[in-house]
Amino acid sequence: MSFIEHAEECLRRVAEQPEAAAIALLTRRDAALLDDARAADRNGDARPLAGQVLTVKACFDVGGWTTHCGSSVRADDPPAAADAAVVTALCSAGALLFAQTNMTEFAYGALGLNDTYGTPSTPLIPGDEHVSGGSTSGGAVAVARGFADIALGSDTSGSIRIPAAFCGVAGFKPTKGRYPETGMAYLSPTFDVPGIIATSAEACRRVHVALGFMPPRLGAEISPRETEIIVPGHTATDGVDPQIAAAFAEWLRAISDAGTSIRRREVPSLAAASAATRDGGIIGAEAFAQHRSRLADEIDRYDRRVGPRIAAGELVPAWRYSDSLRRIRVAAAEFERDMADAAVILTPTTPMLPPRIDAFADNDHYLATNAESFRLTEFANRLDLPSITIPGDLGNRRPFGLLITGRHGEDARVLDIAVAIERWLTG
Repeated sequence: MSFIEHAEECLRRVAEQPEAAAIALLTRRDAALLDDARAADRNGDARPLAGQVLTVKACFDVGGWTTHCGSSVRADDPPAAADAAVVTALCSAGALLFAQTNMTEFAYGALGLNDTYGTPSTPLIPGDEHVSGGSTSGGAVAVARGFADIALGSDTSGSIRIPAAFCGVAGFKPTKGRYPETGMAYLSPTFDVPGIIATSAEACRRVHVALGFMPPRLGAEISPRETEIIVPGHTATDGVDPQIAAAFAEWLRAISDAGTSIRRREVPSLAAASAATRDGGIIGAEAFAQHRSRLADEIDRYDRRVGPRIAAGELVPAWRYSDSLRRIRVAAAEFERDMADAAVILTPTTPMLPPRIDAFADNDHYLATNAESFRLTEFANRLDLPSITIPGDLGNRRPFGLLITGRHGEDARVLDIAVAIERWLTG
C-alpha cells in the first residue's frame, strides 16, 4: 500500500467512527495530511517511519495548536509556537502528523474520563461503553481503531500502558530522560515520561530504533534459555480478574514452554516504592506547584475529579515529600538486589477489565477504581524502569495485556524481550 493510500484509509476510518470527536480533538486539514503522504510517495521516502500516521496527546506542544491538556482551563491559551522535541524527532524520522488526541484532564487519572471533551471508549467491548483507560485515552483508541499507526503519549503511573492494555494494543514507557521532554506539560516532573503506543511490541521497538536509541535487531536473537524472568508472587495474582488471571497463566505456560526460566517470588521493593509515593503525596504536591496560580482564580473550571486533588497538594508537608523521595531511592537500590540475574518482571498490566463509563457517579468509587487500575503499572514509574504492555496474542486482541518491566536504563533489552515474547505467544 502506498503512503497516500494508507493516509486515505486512516481518514476513512475517522469519518466512519461516530465517537471520533472524543478521540481526535484537533486534526490537520485532510488535504495537508494527504499532501505530505503524496510527497513521501513521490520522493521515495526511505526514513524509518516514512508514511506512519502520528497522533499527539494534548499535553505536548504542536506548533499552531493549543496545548490544553484536555482541560477548559487552558483552552484559551495561545497556540504553541513550536513542536515539542519528541514530536520533531518523530516527524524527522518520517511520521506524518495528523491529530491531537484526548486525555484525562492534566493527565491526573488512569481511566480516561473527561467531562469537557468526552470520554473515548475501548473498541473491544461492543454494545456497552467501557473506559479506554487513561490518561492517554484518545491515543490508544486512535491506534486501536486504525486512525493512526503511532500515538505519542505520556506516562506518570501507567498512563500509556493502561489504555494500551484496555484497547488491545502495545504501549512502551521508557526510562526517564530517554526521550526528550521539552515541550511536554507535566503532571509530575519526577515521574512523567513521554512514551509510545502502537499496535505491537515490534512496532514500538521500530519507533525506538527510529529515534536513534538502539541499533536495529531481531527479536529472534533473544534466546529463551538465556532469559530469566521473575513473576512477583502475590503482587501479580492477588485481586486480579479471573479472566485476566487465566490468560496470564496461559502466557506464562507458553513462555516457559519456549524454554525460558520463570521464578516466582515476592519483590518487596515494588510495594515499597508505591507506598512511599502515596505517603509523600509526591504527585499531588508537584501538580499543585504547577497549577497554584490558576487554581486561585479558576478552580471552578477544573474537572470535578481533578481540581480538588490538585488543590490538596498544597497541604503536603515538605518533610514528608522529601522523605518519600529518599524512600524511593532506597527501594530502587533494593530492586536491583531483588532482580539478581533476572532480565524482566512479568505481571498482568491491569488487575481489572475496563469498567463501564457510567459506573462513576460516586467520587469515592471513582478514586478507588482509579487507584486500583494502576496498581501493577506504577512501580515502573516510581523506580524509573522501562516497561511495555503487549496484547499477548496479536490475532485475538482482548481488553487487557501482559506487562514486561526491566531494569533501569535497559530499554533496548526490554523491547527485544517483548518482541520475542510476542512471537512466542502469537506463534
